[in-house]
Amino acid sequence: MAGLTDPKTSRSAVFGTSLLVEGVITAELHPVVFVALLRGIMQLWHEDFLVASSAAEASTVLQHLQQLVKSSTMYVQQHFNNDANDMPQELLSLKDAVFEVIQHPSCPLDLRTNCGQLVATITKTLHKGNLQQVLQSYRFDEEQSELPTLTQLALLNGILSISQGRDLYAQQDCGICLGTDVLQAILKPGMQSSDGNIAISVIRVVHQWTLRTLEAFRSPGELERLRIVLDPSSTLMVRLLEYMWLAWDHFLDSVKNATKDSFVNYMKIQQSLSVEVSGQHFLGVCKLLLEDLCSRKFKFSAVSCMVPVVGAQNLLLSYPQLPRTLLNQLRDPAVASHSAELLEALFTQHQKEVSLDEWQDLWLSVFLDLFSKEMQTYGYELLFKKLLFTCPEALSVAVKKLVELAKNPVSEKLCLLIMCVKIGRCSPHWLKKCQENNKESEEQMWKSILPYETIKLCLWHTDESVRTAAFSLLCESPKSTELPEKEELELIYDYYLYNLTTQSPSYRQHLLKSTKKLFLRIKEGTMALTKSSKRKGDREHEKDVLTVQQEFSSKLFWQMVKNLYNGANSMRRTMSLQVLELFQTILSGCYNDLELTKLCQSKVYTDTLISVLDDSYEANKVIALMLLQSTPKTCEDPEDTQRIHALIKAACTLASTCRPPDTITAGYLFKYLSSHPVAISIVKANIKDNPATENAIALFCMFVLQFLQKEVQTAKESLLKAASSGPMYGLLLCVRMLLSDIPETDITKHHHTWQEILKIVLQLCYQVSELVAPVVRNSSPEGHLPMDLNPESLEVLRATLQQSLGNHHNEQDVMLSAEATPQELVKAQAVSAQMLLLCAWRCVKEVSLIFGDVVQKMPLSPKADAVLTNEDVVMIGQYFITQLLETKHRGAFEQSYVGFGRVCEKLWSCEEEELRKLPASWLEDLLATIQDESDTRLCATRRSAGVPFIVQAVLSSEPKMMGASCLKTTMSTLLRLAEETHYSGSEARIHSFNILRAVYKDTRLGDLIIPYVSQGVKAAIEGYRGNSWAERNSAALLFAALITRMLGVKRTQDDLSRKNAMSAQVFFKRYPELYDFLKIELENGAAGVKEGKLVPALFPVLLLLARLAPAPLEGRMSAISLASFTPAVLQCSASSVLQLRALASHALIPLVNPHQLEGVIEQISTSASLSSQNALHGCLLCLFKLVNNFEETVCNPSMKSLLTVIWSASQKNPCLVTRASALELYTFLAQRKLLQESSPEVFEVVSDACAIIKKNDLVLQSMPWSALCQKQATRFVLTTAYNLQEDHDITINMLISHSCYEVRHSTLEHIEGRTCLEAPILMHLLRCIHTEVHPECLSLVYSILSKQLSSLNHGKEVIGQDQLVELLYHIISSVKEETCLDLMTRMIQLCSVVMIILLSMETSVVTEKAIHQWLEMISSFSLSENDTDTREATAQAVCDILPHLVSHPCITEKIRLVVYEIMTTELQDDSDCVRDTVSYGVSELLKHHHQERQQFYLQPTRVMEKVCGIIASCKWPEASSLLVKLSLKEDLPEGFGLAQEDDRVFDKGEMNIYSEKMIVSQAALKALSDALTLNSFASASTLTFLRSHVVPFLCAPTGRQDKIPEDVWQIISQEEDQLLLLSHLLSLLEYDIFYIYEQIVSLKDTALFCVRHVDLWLMRLSCRSAIWARFSPLIDKESSLVKSVVEGLNQSVLKNSFLCQIIEELSSVR
Repeated sequence: MAGLTDPKTSRSAVFGTSLLVEGVITAELHPVVFVALLRGIMQLWHEDFLVASSAAEASTVLQHLQQLVKSSTMYVQQHFNNDANDMPQELLSLKDAVFEVIQHPSCPLDLRTNCGQLVATITKTLHKGNLQQVLQSYRFDEEQSELPTLTQLALLNGILSISQGRDLYAQQDCGICLGTDVLQAILKPGMQSSDGNIAISVIRVVHQWTLRTLEAFRSPGELERLRIVLDPSSTLMVRLLEYMWLAWDHFLDSVKNATKDSFVNYMKIQQSLSVEVSGQHFLGVCKLLLEDLCSRKFKFSAVSCMVPVVGAQNLLLSYPQLPRTLLNQLRDPAVASHSAELLEALFTQHQKEVSLDEWQDLWLSVFLDLFSKEMQTYGYELLFKKLLFTCPEALSVAVKKLVELAKNPVSEKLCLLIMCVKIGRCSPHWLKKCQENNKESEEQMWKSILPYETIKLCLWHTDESVRTAAFSLLCESPKSTELPEKEELELIYDYYLYNLTTQSPSYRQHLLKSTKKLFLRIKEGTMALTKSSKRKGDREHEKDVLTVQQEFSSKLFWQMVKNLYNGANSMRRTMSLQVLELFQTILSGCYNDLELTKLCQSKVYTDTLISVLDDSYEANKVIALMLLQSTPKTCEDPEDTQRIHALIKAACTLASTCRPPDTITAGYLFKYLSSHPVAISIVKANIKDNPATENAIALFCMFVLQFLQKEVQTAKESLLKAASSGPMYGLLLCVRMLLSDIPETDITKHHHTWQEILKIVLQLCYQVSELVAPVVRNSSPEGHLPMDLNPESLEVLRATLQQSLGNHHNEQDVMLSAEATPQELVKAQAVSAQMLLLCAWRCVKEVSLIFGDVVQKMPLSPKADAVLTNEDVVMIGQYFITQLLETKHRGAFEQSYVGFGRVCEKLWSCEEEELRKLPASWLEDLLATIQDESDTRLCATRRSAGVPFIVQAVLSSEPKMMGASCLKTTMSTLLRLAEETHYSGSEARIHSFNILRAVYKDTRLGDLIIPYVSQGVKAAIEGYRGNSWAERNSAALLFAALITRMLGVKRTQDDLSRKNAMSAQVFFKRYPELYDFLKIELENGAAGVKEGKLVPALFPVLLLLARLAPAPLEGRMSAISLASFTPAVLQCSASSVLQLRALASHALIPLVNPHQLEGVIEQISTSASLSSQNALHGCLLCLFKLVNNFEETVCNPSMKSLLTVIWSASQKNPCLVTRASALELYTFLAQRKLLQESSPEVFEVVSDACAIIKKNDLVLQSMPWSALCQKQATRFVLTTAYNLQEDHDITINMLISHSCYEVRHSTLEHIEGRTCLEAPILMHLLRCIHTEVHPECLSLVYSILSKQLSSLNHGKEVIGQDQLVELLYHIISSVKEETCLDLMTRMIQLCSVVMIILLSMETSVVTEKAIHQWLEMISSFSLSENDTDTREATAQAVCDILPHLVSHPCITEKIRLVVYEIMTTELQDDSDCVRDTVSYGVSELLKHHHQERQQFYLQPTRVMEKVCGIIASCKWPEASSLLVKLSLKEDLPEGFGLAQEDDRVFDKGEMNIYSEKMIVSQAALKALSDALTLNSFASASTLTFLRSHVVPFLCAPTGRQDKIPEDVWQIISQEEDQLLLLSHLLSLLEYDIFYIYEQIVSLKDTALFCVRHVDLWLMRLSCRSAIWARFSPLIDKESSLVKSVVEGLNQSVLKNSFLCQIIEELSSVR
């Protein structure tokens, strides 16, 4: 009691009251208790919560306040039994105080609910338990209730909470029912508001009402009254259902879930009234919802809830296609989960209603027949699992069917088979049954379930989904300790070899997921095995099993390390690193058991990971660093000390380069070195002033800061010089990355050290910012160069240009002098300006991120260990404000925003009040600055530059517990600036538009921004009326952001597509104030159009209306009607602006319901006349949109109305624009078979259309839109007229030769769809190849000819052999000069079709020369620099010729090898479509040769070895020479862009990021080795090679005799067709290997690590070392040059696995 009365301890009232609730209190103490409760609530609310300094503090206060309110409610309920005579006056004061809390806008929802219960309890006590009077006392039924909506709902919830079910439906004195009154009061705000809090509150109260109503059924004698009140056809119940349909589609999941629970309760209520009546009622509701199931997502869930009530069989009898429809919708991500829910409800209920066989016949057949791979992504597997578990007998049936289907493998069925097996493994009963069946089988089975051959088939399949499913089957197990068997591990290892390079991110994630589960099995299985063996003493069995796991783990680990070779593509490197990461995170505790410790501690492993720090992808650097930091560091090894010295030197060099990727590498190097004891001692020795600290990160920071100070000094002398030689941002990045590693304990432990370091860091950052400010704050930073062109400046320009062009190794000198040409000076200035800008904005980026990280990470005042003072924080904040206000470069202020956001986030949660108030004060100052027209710092262009980012950073980081006060203040100010007319045309208004746009786009603000959307729309539309372009442009951008915020992101590219639309009912429910506003704006705009004025604000209004969909229940259950918009939109369609007319026709669609269509068409048709061509055009556009959208509902009366305006398509209409629109309308009707072509009106229009097509005089050509009219006339004529030549004297050939391009194009489009063309048309098309000049038409000509010639034998009889040969040569000669990519692709396709036809003819007319020319064309277009479609066409052409390779007499061995060479190129293509096409062709070829028994298509990564094997089986030396050529050849795109060895800051050539030269080389050499082994040559001297396949592909120069050894020169200077002996080949390789080694050594002079270009040279060296290792032992060739190369490579500071492999191969000399 003392705690309650103590005014200093308000929180003690919380605990005191909870104790008093359980005790006995006398009446005299009630006033004291109530005073204490009142004081506690008021103090907690006013003095604690509303002024809480942080979100955590506010949350704690709320918990106490909630507990106090709950205890107060219980106290009142226990001590006052509806007797107002004993009520103390203090109770009324308590009620008033709580009522004040409820009405406060900052009151959280849960607290408001509890307070409502307390107020309702007190009010009920005051009214002596009369609930009707309680309800009436708050006047819920009055229109102008003074209570806020949320307060009303809280009180209603309180009334329901303290009521019993029988009280709600007891007969009242006035004859009314309390339950219905409450429900009406609830539904009123629910139907009118879209606010999230209101929606949650309403549905919670509705749910409470359903529970109380169900409770009322337990009271005897109430059933009749309830049956009357709750009849499903009553108005109140209809309103309740209508509300539930709306709430079920709410954007908040909590509202949806609560609605579903409420609906289930509603069904129980109706069933309690009458099972039979409710069944019929809900069956009718189901049928109504199923009519248009996909229109609203809630319908799926609603029907699934009703299935147990109405019966699945009843629904399936009415809708037999429903299962198939629902299953097909699993392909659509938007409704997949909802369809799955309904399907599950149906098959679960159906199984209870029908026999087992009937159930299986329906559901198993549907699920097995309709499955597609797209469904897997959206929950098919889980649904199928539920289906099989519903009826366990179905599992065996499904597997049996699918195993049979696997004999002719289709990817979908294989996926289903694997899926069934995975499901079955969870069933012990089914597994036991499989084991019993396996005893009778002789085939080797996996787990007694599937043959290993079937699993292998799946693992090798070309379809990634099949491979992934099979791999996961092997890796995963229901029992986590089940170790994989040897056969499984062999298949798994083989899978890793060929599947790490998949380009699909989802499949890579699947592989990693399965790998993780595999490693967990190995870990837990190994531990369980060891534990079990110790207990049972079975060491032999343990050893055998562990050996299998050890061999697999070691082999896989080392393979992943080897995959990090130079030249491996990004997918292989990333996947290998991620697998190694899984080794570290999962299996590190079992390294000793699996014998992996030695591998992890090897120097090769460490060096390989260090080389990965130079990877192009930062994610790979992160993983490599993590793995490096987990490896043990050695201190005694002298080689290790030398290596660390080299790494420190390399890091310093890279940190000062002008290439950003190199600076990131430097940062990761410093992070690694900071954990190495040798590096720490070296760095400490190189720091001035002998630092006293031993902290590694602090020492490295000091070390880097020394270099940064030097670069800052250089920048003070010349910023341009610094940009090229010491750009500062690299070292700043290294400092930032080092600071990010500081542990919190280190800051406390070395407090003084970090204070000193940060003091230097902040000082240097401010200096750097000042130095680069003139560049990033310049009005045109992209071309700014702050210098004059004096001789000294020219020298700086020359040095900068040299650096930027990548001439790091003095490959060429850049000459630039005072006599330089203007073009040279412009180039130099442009490149130097880019270098300068790069330096400037990246410095700003790093400084901003450093400031953000420092404030976020370091402790601030008032903590004792605070590193930053309040003044430091204020200065950092002022830096950001200045930077964001004045910076013009987007990259700079975007990164400043990131740092500023971190600062604000930290400051909002500070304990120090001075710091906590800083973000709000900055925002207040900014808003004042915006309104101050005299402030010149702001930039009205560039979308206000960084100004919106300031507002975004402050508002998005504001804690929600603070009530969003800053957001409210800011939005009111900005909207005032945007709306008030006296700001029109001012920069303040432009800034407000730009800021509002950024705020509305910020998703982090969530629902907090919704209340301001309507006002924002009004402001944006008002902005369209602005006088200045800048204002209108900003308003348009704001409106676009608002559209996205209101309607969601676009689902298709077409803005006006139905998929991008929102129901008008939902839209106006969320934004009700926009209904009247849009209507008024539209009517005012229509009036302006009628007067002939231009109304800019009409555009956004019509655009918004066009994005709405008709309300599905309009006219029946919805108060929203769009019909009132129709007259104004029709008036707008008569505008003089063409685009506005088109938009008005789009906007008309959502305004018209199907039952109104006939009347609207009649109204529009009647109004059409020649008096105004604009109005006529608008009418025709509207009619076309209506017919197009409602084509299924267009009936005869509508067609009669449409035919009344057919005159507009005839000569009676002189305007060609409107005539073209009319022809388009009637063409559409004719295509849909809605037009009677034989009618006189149509015949007349056809005649007029033919006349205008044939009319080709200058008068017509000079008329505007004549081409459009002729185009539409052509389409109409081709659609409607069947006897053109007889009736209208027009032929197809005449149209194809028409002078108007649009006519020709329309005609060609029309005949493209025909399957069989007449001979004259085909011959005419052949002539068009030589005469047609328009690329699009010519492309169609080639496409038509390709289809006609490739379809069976049609066209081959018409076109002779000589014509085909002529066509072939014509295309080959002209395709190389073609610039249109689409046309080029079509030409290649036709050329290939012609070649296949010629090869398939019985009498061969094609020559070997023609085939060579064709292959030369295919080869040139199959290279990576060509367009994807072009490469796909060449791949298809190669596959088409494969069947003729063996049998055709004109195809020689040389031609076959050329085809195979092209295939190896295409198998390394960047496009998976190209690779899959070639894979398909090779698989077919292997089947043809009976080399493979399996009847499926191999994955592309396995096909490369097959192709090389086919090459090796051909005639030698051509075959062996080609294999050597494949090992040496490179696919470098030197014909365009830049070669790969170029290293430039800016320009980059196109690259094939998938191709791996080493894979081709390994496959070729493997095939060569296998062939040598099989052929068993008697002597190596019999091996010969073609000179043309070796010498051109050497890296060493072959043109100058004075630089080549004499013996090598004699080999090189031989004749072109001369054969090389094996000794000659090895001599050339020896020369080439030494030359490549010299290049690597020259590159290493620059830095010992992370050298540019070294990857390419090492890859070249590896290819040659592999050939050397294979051939040199055959003749025991020894080479001093190769030995010297090996010795030199052994001296490398870093020897990764790739370099070690090269050394091993070069050391294989016997």
